[in-house]
Order: sequence, then C-alpha cells, then structure tokens
Amino acid sequence: MGNSGEMINNDSKKLKVKATNLTKRFEMLETTSNKMKTLFGLNRDKGQEFWALRNVSFEVYDGETIGIIGLNGSGKSTISTLISGTMTPTTGSLSVNGNVSIIALGTGLIPNLTGRENIHVVGLMMGMTKKEIAEKLDDIINFSELGPFIDQPLKTYSSGMKAKLSFSIAAYQNPDILIIDEVLSVGDGTFGQKSADKMFEFRKQGKTILLISHDMLAIEKWCDKVLWLHYGEVKGYGPTNEILPQYINFVQWFIHLPAEQQDEYKDRVRGEQLTYSTEILKEELADEYNKNPKSYSRRGLEEQLDFVRNNKLSIASKLFLVLLAFICFIGIAFYTSSATSIKALADPRGFLTQNLFKTSPSFSDKLNNEIISMSISTKKKEEKKAAQNIHKSTTTESSKLTSAESKAKKGSLPSNSKQSSTEQISSSSETQTYTVQPGDTLGEIAEAHNTTVAEIQAINPGIELSLISPGQVINLPENKSTESQ
Repeated sequence: MGNSGEMINNDSKKLKVKATNLTKRFEMLETTSNKMKTLFGLNRDKGQEFWALRNVSFEVYDGETIGIIGLNGSGKSTISTLISGTMTPTTGSLSVNGNVSIIALGTGLIPNLTGRENIHVVGLMMGMTKKEIAEKLDDIINFSELGPFIDQPLKTYSSGMKAKLSFSIAAYQNPDILIIDEVLSVGDGTFGQKSADKMFEFRKQGKTILLISHDMLAIEKWCDKVLWLHYGEVKGYGPTNEILPQYINFVQWFIHLPAEQQDEYKDRVRGEQLTYSTEILKEELADEYNKNPKSYSRRGLEEQLDFVRNNKLSIASKLFLVLLAFICFIGIAFYTSSATSIKALADPRGFLTQNLFKTSPSFSDKLNNEIISMSISTKKKEEKKAAQNIHKSTTTESSKLTSAESKAKKGSLPSNSKQSSTEQISSSSETQTYTVQPGDTLGEIAEAHNTTVAEIQAINPGIELSLISPGQVINLPENKSTESQ
C-alpha cells in the first residue's frame, strides 16, 4: 500500500465485498403519479434515464482500508448506499459478507432531537437494542467530546459537532464493514487523530473500512487500495501508490483547463450517463467475455439484462395486484363502522393509505413512534415545568390574599370561631390540544382528561376520530377542577 503497514495477501483473506458488473439506473420522473404508474408498468411517458453507475466491478477483503475517490457526481455515495443495503443495483451482482455501518454527515440525525436522543434513534436504526444502547451510551458520549452539548438540540450543532456524534455512534456498533463518507474532513485535529486511531484499531481486528474522501493526504495515509470512480465508471482500482498519482495528475490537468473547456468536458461525460443503456452494457460485457471467457457466466448476465430491459409487469401480474388491493379494501371496510365505510368509499386512496398496513407497523413506523414519543416526552417536561412555575406564583398570591383577609376579620370574629367556605371554580370554555401517542385510543384519552368521547367529537368537527394515529393533534376540553380555599 501507499503508506505504512503490511500488504494484504488476498489468498489468506476473507472476501468481504464483491461487486460484479454493477449498474444503477435512476428515472428522473417529475410527478408522484408517474412514479406510481412506473411501479405498475403503466407509465407510457418514460422519464429521462440517468446511470449513476456503469459496469462497476471490484473486490474488497477483510482488514483492507479502501479509499473511494472521484470528482463530485462520480457515484461514490451511490456505491456506498448499495453496499450498506439502502438501495439495490439495477444489474450485476453485489455480495456483502458482514454487518455494515455507514457514517455520513447528518445521516439519520434528527435536528429537533438532542444529541443524546439521536444516539438512541440512530442506534435503533443500526439494529442495536435499547439495552445495548444504554450500556454503550456513556462511552459514545465521552468519545464524542460534546460534553454538555449532548443535551442540546442537534439543530444548534456545527458540522464538526455533527461529524463527531455520527462517528462516535458508528464506532461503538462494532461493525464488520465501516463506510466513512466525508465525515473526517470536518472534524478538528484532535478528534481526527482519535478517529484515525479508532480506524487502525478496526483494521487490526480484521475489519474492513471504505473511506470516501476528497482529502488526498488522508487517502494516502490510511488506505491500502484506491477505487477511482469517474462519472459512474471505474477509472482505476489498485494499490494506493499506483492509482492515487494517476488521479492527482488528472485533477491537475482538469483544473488547469479554461472554464469553458471544463464545462464542455462535464457535459460530455454526463451526457454519456444519460445515453447509457443495457445494450451498451451488453456490448461491454461481450468484449470482457471474449477477452476472458472463464471470468463469469455470459448466459446469466444476458438473462439479467433481458429482465432489466423488459421489467414491466405482465398483464396477469397487474390483474393480481388490482384484485389484491380490492380484497384488502373490502376487508377493511367490513371491519370498520358504517360512517368510516362511507368515508372509505368517498376517498378510497386516502383510506387505504392510512389503514392498509395499520395492524402490522413496519420498522420505520416503530422508529417514527419512538421519535414521536421522545418529542412528546420533551414537550411534556417543558409543560410540566411551566405549570409548576404558574402553580408557585398562584400559591404565593393566594397566601397573600388569605393573610390579608385574616387580618381584616380578626377584630370582628372571636378567636375560637371557625369559618370555612368552598368555591367551585367553573371550567373554562377554552380547549387544549393533545398529540396522540402510540397505543392511544379515543376512550383512554377521554378518561385520562376527565371528559367523554362525545365531547371530544363535538369540538373536532371534520376529523374522523376512529382513524387517529400517533402524532396527530386533536382538541380536548379543558379539565374540570375544583379548588378549596
């Protein structure tokens, strides 16, 4: 490699990532309806295709640190999302052997939550249990060097603070494969060195690191090999001391071009990404096959390309999906009230969207509920503190009034006389808002707020309360209360 450390012997190493003839195609559709039609193979207005990756192949072994470099828009982040499993390739095969953690600036972080709360959320997203998060929480906070800022909202953080938090969370996931996407370049020098030490610790443990960066010094210092992506294609892949100088020479050549020639070059290579097709890929694969027939199965690749080219659903598949949607709609209608059924028939699309998978929440739903619960908890704490301050102020004023009344009546009443009075303080006609929490029912909400379902329905006209969901805001009558003086 182009830095200190031993060379990697692939014969004795375990293959962690293997990409073979990968492509990733996006259709640049303008409207949601066109996207839905495309999903069912009904969209006649085909959007402009953009090939973010074109015939990409490489192998990564355990213990290797691979630098992924290239100009902006070359597909570096796309390849990282494919390896992490967030997206799937259009063609080709991708084998990933091990758990993957990806660190990118702001990935998974929620601005309105505190750093501590974000640790819980991102930990859940990465597959950690609540127990594991609790056990590692102090270590993550200490490693992040955020100190008291850990309990401040993320929206108040600088980019460097966000990078520290992201890296610290991922560092304690104990992943097999760690993807670092432009995070280390925004941290301070001290934290950068600590992060580098952590990376080398991972390498000694036989873990694999993929480092995406524009910092050539970091690439040269830390990486065994370099993958140079150039507008979706592999321009070079090999030892750092071979590929990195080639890339640096290209960058120097490019930046010394006049601005007009730079734009012309970008337009040309981006145009190739727009005009690429499976037919061009077939020609490339045929050339590769003729040069090395034993490298892969040509028949398998051609079958996959035919599937991509003819990926529209058959008539039978379309009819099956329509029938399945109709059966689900009828089933839901039978298990709801007549009023709800009328609403469902009036707006079937909205009804299915809200209720089709309501009984089986997905992981994202559970995560959203967890986030909502955290937000509600924070809001309740603030409301409780404000209520306590109001109560203290009211109690002080009440004490002053009672003392003044006692002094005024002391001369006219016997000392042994007792006088008491009870006043009923009528409830205000004003309403209060309430955010529905996971697991809430309308009856439970009414009971908890000393009201009835009928009263809640009366002050929420136009809202179908039988379909309440976590995060929904509804109006409630003010609680009736009595105070004794």
